[in-house]
Amino acid sequence: MKKYIIILLCLSSVGFAKSPLRHRVAATQPDAVVLDAATQHSMREMLRTAPIAGTTPTVSAFADKITATITRDLIATAKNHIGARYRRGSMGPKAFDCSGFTSYVFQHLGITLKRSSQEQHTQGEAIGRDALQPGDLVFFGRGGKGVNHVGIVTHVNAEDNTFNFIHASTSRGVRIDSSSDGYWTRRYTGARRIIGCD
Repeated sequence: MKKYIIILLCLSSVGFAKSPLRHRVAATQPDAVVLDAATQHSMREMLRTAPIAGTTPTVSAFADKITATITRDLIATAKNHIGARYRRGSMGPKAFDCSGFTSYVFQHLGITLKRSSQEQHTQGEAIGRDALQPGDLVFFGRGGKGVNHVGIVTHVNAEDNTFNFIHASTSRGVRIDSSSDGYWTRRYTGARRIIGCD
């Protein structure tokens, strides 16, 4: 979360409204966050409509809005590739393997993920299934052990503790599936949060 707060402070100090359409902002981690035109527009609107001094929302609430905007951009980018075929070792844009797909989508935001699903399982912050949010990475393995597959949460149903996720499946390419499917229920191994983590 601190990363996006720093981004906000940087934008306000450099005259964000006059910046070029694609602006690279230094982050607190080695990888900078690249904001596309749509994200920049949303952030300009948040700055323009912020309440006057003394009534400004908390930094946490404002950071939550930025995280939500980035998550929407992430998921929209992922959905743009629905139907792309699966190909082992491919990282897009016409074909992907599972970790190549997640790497490609997160790279759209300037966030670098490691290459394999096992390595991505070491990044960000481990979270419980009951805390899942859109944008989180979810991992699967044979018999619910180990990791050999990864996807991105697109929707969470808090009522029955299920979720939808987008991924590059070996049989049907990039698609959205549900954790309620017995195949995925048996293979679920955990989740990691990337967006909003320090």
